[in-house]
Amino acid sequence: MSKTVLIARPHTFIVSVMKPFLEEAGFSTVKLEHISGLTSQTSGIAGAVISLALSSSIPESAEEVFLQLKNVSPRVPVLFAAMLSLEQARSALERIAKRASIQANIMGVDLTPAAAAQLGHPDTFFYLSKDDLTSPERSKAAARLVQRHFL
Repeated sequence: MSKTVLIARPHTFIVSVMKPFLEEAGFSTVKLEHISGLTSQTSGIAGAVISLALSSSIPESAEEVFLQLKNVSPRVPVLFAAMLSLEQARSALERIAKRASIQANIMGVDLTPAAAAQLGHPDTFFYLSKDDLTSPERSKAAARLVQRHFL
């Protein structure tokens, strides 16, 4: 039986690229349709994906979705994703961590073995960009890291 990942803040990129990527990595996915379903859909999930995109089928911001997710399921590991590079997304991730009062470990595909030990922890903000998923070499590395993050 595959582990389930909640796509907690869907965006076209997340659904069209991330969903097949996660399924190839051995996960099943479920898409959050409305923020009110967050409590019921977090039961038993291996992790959650939150898009940093400006728009989503969920009207709440990435920050709001993250805060509500951590309120109902504080130990669930989260993967953030967007079209941007990690360096371009870093300030948004730092802002989310600060708002949640978390000293976050922000990391992407190019991480050190020591940093990889932090995968799966609730204070780790693992980030994937579109390039991480569309480049065959980066996609393989990303899949291994996601499997570790979503134990």
